[in-house]
Amino acid sequence: MPDQAPRSQGGPAVSQGTGRGPTASRRDFLRGSGIAAATAVVTGQAAAVLDEVQAAQEAEVAVLKGEVAVVLDVNGRKLECRVEPRTTLLDALRNRLDVTGPKRVCDRGSCGACTVILDGKPVNSCTTLAVTAQGCAIETVENFSTGPDGVPAAFVKNDALMCGYCTPGFVTAVKALLDVNPNPTLDEVKKALDGNICRCGTYVGIFQAALDAAKAKKGA
Repeated sequence: MPDQAPRSQGGPAVSQGTGRGPTASRRDFLRGSGIAAATAVVTGQAAAVLDEVQAAQEAEVAVLKGEVAVVLDVNGRKLECRVEPRTTLLDALRNRLDVTGPKRVCDRGSCGACTVILDGKPVNSCTTLAVTAQGCAIETVENFSTGPDGVPAAFVKNDALMCGYCTPGFVTAVKALLDVNPNPTLDEVKKALDGNICRCGTYVGIFQAALDAAKAKKGA
């Protein structure tokens, strides 16, 4: 029988050599071109990043060292003192300016006893740097009205204190609330005071004091 041609095994056809050596396909050419282009882009980006890092390292960085002079606007008065850059507003007020209304309790911004009003907003002075408070209007409990229409009077009327250590923070937070919302609901009062803690548990009196202070402020 004559020899039969071998059957195809389903594999790729083997091209016959032409004697010119291996040649690159179009796919190989495009793949190689893409890799080369990507490498060029990445290299260019890396060079740009290195240039930025080098420029930042060479730039002069202002570093505050030792004590610096600060001027704080406290209760309408310009008060000057010298503090370290790390000094908190609470320490500057109590230890350098003798403004002792804000109290140190947790020193971590979680209890609210150190609350002051900074540009109309209640903030924890124990987590605010004194140097960043320059140019801001700072109001503390010492500046609040002590008359019958003031927040402190409402706290006294409702017996909204026991040990009294947290009271300045609560009074300040209530004052800040009434300055922007003169007619708050009970829920709004609770929300405004959720950053203040009373370990003696006089919350019922505190909430009522806030509502009564709102009425007194309106002259009701």
